[in-house]
This record gives sequence, structure tokens and C-alpha cells, in this order.
Amino acid sequence: MFGSGAAQQFAAMVQQRTGLAAEGNRFVGWFQGLPAWCRTEMVGNHAGAFRGDGGAFGGLAGLLGGGAGGMAQAMTGGAFFMKHEYVIELPGNRLPGGSLRENTSMFRDHTWQQRGAIGPRVQSGVPFIDQKYEVCSPDPGFMMYVCASHELQQHVGRWPQLNLSWEHERVWLEYIDSPARISSHFGTAAQQNGDMILQGLTLVAAAARATFAR
Repeated sequence: MFGSGAAQQFAAMVQQRTGLAAEGNRFVGWFQGLPAWCRTEMVGNHAGAFRGDGGAFGGLAGLLGGGAGGMAQAMTGGAFFMKHEYVIELPGNRLPGGSLRENTSMFRDHTWQQRGAIGPRVQSGVPFIDQKYEVCSPDPGFMMYVCASHELQQHVGRWPQLNLSWEHERVWLEYIDSPARISSHFGTAAQQNGDMILQGLTLVAAAARATFAR
């Protein structure tokens, strides 16, 4: 199931749904009129390894999917996580920067996240966003501006473990979690037919459009 035929079929489905084409270890192209790319890779769950949560091949569960993925997860303990990145490029822009990240609590361990907050804590002016997320920016007015976007508001609440950031010339969505938790949220089919990629790009495109003059 890991042959070139399966990879080509997956690439064709991603291109059909998003318009992005396989290029090296990424999918690259234009999504909803915006330059975009995305990629998926395995990363070490250092916090999990420290706690003794498993062996060195936990990420196999994400690659295998379905029943085989469950077997790999059980055998390895999931010491490797899957990292999904969705990026919209905004060349020529000088955004002040900011981020929306899931609040950390005793029920939500985010020690494995790689992209940190951008700037100090601020308020978005949107009650549900301020309650659920860590809102940060060097410019408080910027986050109030982008979070006022109704399109962005519709999408942020649907994405698990949100870690969305605005940089000077790009908007970046990072999602790192265990294969089991990713599958429990999206399902195996969405990971294998490109629907998960479509959802991630749709969110980051909404975040990019939120920066445009309204």
C-alpha cells in the first residue's frame, strides 16, 4: 500500500480537491487564488518519550491508517507524532504578526508544539475566541482586526488543537498530534483522500483573507 501507485493516487486526489500538486515533500500551488503549500511529516514526541509512552515507530499508525494503523499504534505506543503544516504566502506584505493557539490546561498538553506564540497576550474582542484561545501579537489592534472576520470565526472553532500564526509574509497553521487523536477527529478517509488537507487550507486561506482591507 506504500507503492508509487498509492502515492500517485493520493497526489491526484489532493490536486483535485485543492489545486496543489506534489513537489518534493510538499504540495504546492494556488488555493482559492492565493499561493499555498502544505506538507506532512513525522516528528518525535519528546514529552511522550520522556514519560515512556512508546517506541520509535509510533508514527506508523498515521501512515497505515485503519485497523493496521491501530495495530501499529498499540505496538509502538505512539512516541512519534504527525506534523501537518498549511501555509499561505503573502509576498510583499509586512504584517505585524500574531497567533491564535489553544489554551494550555491540565486537560490539554501542548508541550510538543513547535511553533510558539507571537508576541504578548492581547484581546481579540471576540468573546468565544478570547475564552478558548491564547491570543498574542506585538500589535493588539492587528488581532482585533483579523479576528473580526466572520469567515475566520466560522472556521477556527472547527479545527482541533489550533496553532495558527500570522507572520510578516505568510499565514501558517501547524497541527501536531498523535495518529490516534488525528484519526479520531478527521477519520481515516479524510486523511487518505485529501479532505483533511482541504480543511486545513480553507482555514489558513480564511486567516489570510482576514488581513485584507474590508
